[in-house]
Amino acid sequence: MDDGLRIPLAVLRRRADPRLVRRAVELDDLRVGDVVVSDGRVDVDLEAEARGRDVVVTGTIRATWVGSCRRCLRDVGGDLGLRVHEVLSAGSGDSGGRDGPISAEEAVGDSGDAYPLDGDEADLEPVVRDAVLLALPLSPLCGEDCAGPDPDRFPAVVSTGDDDLGEEAPVTDPRWAALDVLRPPEDPPPA
Repeated sequence: MDDGLRIPLAVLRRRADPRLVRRAVELDDLRVGDVVVSDGRVDVDLEAEARGRDVVVTGTIRATWVGSCRRCLRDVGGDLGLRVHEVLSAGSGDSGGRDGPISAEEAVGDSGDAYPLDGDEADLEPVVRDAVLLALPLSPLCGEDCAGPDPDRFPAVVSTGDDDLGEEAPVTDPRWAALDVLRPPEDPPPA
């Protein structure tokens, strides 16, 4: 957890202008499979603004990731440049001094989904963490033309040898061929 991503709510509600958060933070466990954020370093340039009981966070997040190519297993990397616009809402357990529970619309405003806003601070770490983890590639490639570790024995693109047949012949999966006996003769095989 990084304390640089926590903002006291009293400061946000007292100021008319948004609170700027511009810094490099280190977050641990930013990993999807074997793709990891380099040194856990994430550069944030965010604005947090109090709007009633909610806090609206907008800005950009940048990070560099490294991983292995899914075909040739060589090291590959890239940069993330993300725009965020999220809402932190205090409506989950607080009725705002009114009697009775509040509705879901009152809890999150017009946004639909919101991060919880608990206590006396707005914690921006879940916003940053979720944005980065959702943007990391699941299985990166070093290039679209990557042939793999041994293209002669294990080609990345399988040729069927039916290139001269053109578009007339549909490609069918041979594992389903046993079910063709159940099809009436007038139905063409699916493409």
